Amino acid sequence: MRRGIFFALLLLFAASPSFASEDPDEQCTARIVCPPDKDHMTGTWGGTRTELEQKGVTFCSSYVLDILGNVRGGMETGARFDSSMGWDVNFDLEKFAGHKGTQFHISGLWRAGQNLSSAVIGNALVASSIFGSEQFRLYALYLQKTFLKNKINIQIGRISTGDDFAASPIYWNFVTNAIDGNPISIPINLFFPTYPTAVWGARAICNITGDIYTISGIYNGDPRVGRLAAYGLDFTLRLKRGILFAQEVAYAPNTAPDSKGLPGHYKVGFFYNGSTFRDLSSDVSGASFAVSGLSAKKHIGNYAIYFHADQMVYRPGPPQSQAGLTPFFVIAIGPDNMNKFPFFIDGGMVYQGLIPTRNSDITSAGISYAKYSQSLQNNQRDNIDYNGSVTAVQTYELAFDFNHKVAITPWMYLQPDMQYIINPNGWKDRKNAYVVGTRFGLIF
Repeated sequence: MRRGIFFALLLLFAASPSFASEDPDEQCTARIVCPPDKDHMTGTWGGTRTELEQKGVTFCSSYVLDILGNVRGGMETGARFDSSMGWDVNFDLEKFAGHKGTQFHISGLWRAGQNLSSAVIGNALVASSIFGSEQFRLYALYLQKTFLKNKINIQIGRISTGDDFAASPIYWNFVTNAIDGNPISIPINLFFPTYPTAVWGARAICNITGDIYTISGIYNGDPRVGRLAAYGLDFTLRLKRGILFAQEVAYAPNTAPDSKGLPGHYKVGFFYNGSTFRDLSSDVSGASFAVSGLSAKKHIGNYAIYFHADQMVYRPGPPQSQAGLTPFFVIAIGPDNMNKFPFFIDGGMVYQGLIPTRNSDITSAGISYAKYSQSLQNNQRDNIDYNGSVTAVQTYELAFDFNHKVAITPWMYLQPDMQYIINPNGWKDRKNAYVVGTRFGLIF
């Protein structure tokens, strides 16, 4: 029955009248943006790449390497590296097979390295955003269809919630995983598929006006799909593990190509996962399970609410210029009794072209604050008082990220980075950590 309901909802989304955002940033997937041929390290492949693009086949690949070291605080000092190589192939089926407004997309990745945060610092707001799923694995596999002069946009197949929801290209300017990709509290609190995990799902974008649009999505909510042993190839539907629903409404003023005003994005989203979640403090009778020894109370369903705002406030060049200063702000909240981080905020500023004559360089400063659940803290105090546990009470973690992305060529960049982490893992007795290092990237 659940399987039939899921497929019916997929078809409903696929058939619904939805409209694509006119903001080109909203069309990026898997965080690989295909630049012109001259902006690839490997160029046009002797003309072959250009010929394939004319026939509807576009290939992109990128490589990112993080070398970061904790020079003070945390559990110990030390350095680690991790890397991520992604590949992305898109078939324009209008050019390739005559199917108007239809795209077929497949992508994958290869990751390697170690996690500085778990191995050296011991914090929750992970220092490197490219750590996770250290293996070769399949990522996205989907069909995308547009109608009515690109105003209707649907996507169905193996996709990731984090590519469309609680997402913004402005986050990609940061090295810390607290900001880069998606606000980290959402995928920590509930199964919210993010790169590099894709699940069966469908999403529809609806353009209400030129500046206002909505995104609706439905996804398989089983976290086992992303396990390493499956290499991204687990195509089964275990719907008893839950279904994830996502809804976002956005206002994007001055983002059309002919706009002369300063662009901005204002988004509010709601996410619901119908899986089973355990209470962080109460047992089946409502008392503290740390005291009673009984099993934790089970809840069906968990949710998160999300708000994002970014607004360019200064642009020294013409309206078409992307150089300028853009502050941003994010807040995510959820139920205290089920979520490790029921309250999370981050924000900062991004300035492209801060240094004269370096209009492609990007300077970014961000701050992230994650508050640990009061229910979790109550459980930890009960463990200390009644069980003699030496477990500390986790309160909050605060992280700063400052970096400068240097565009060496259109297809190569170097990004020196500094991070300062207060209360690693929420423990006040763990010394604040100071991280320095760099990110290096290539577009093939």
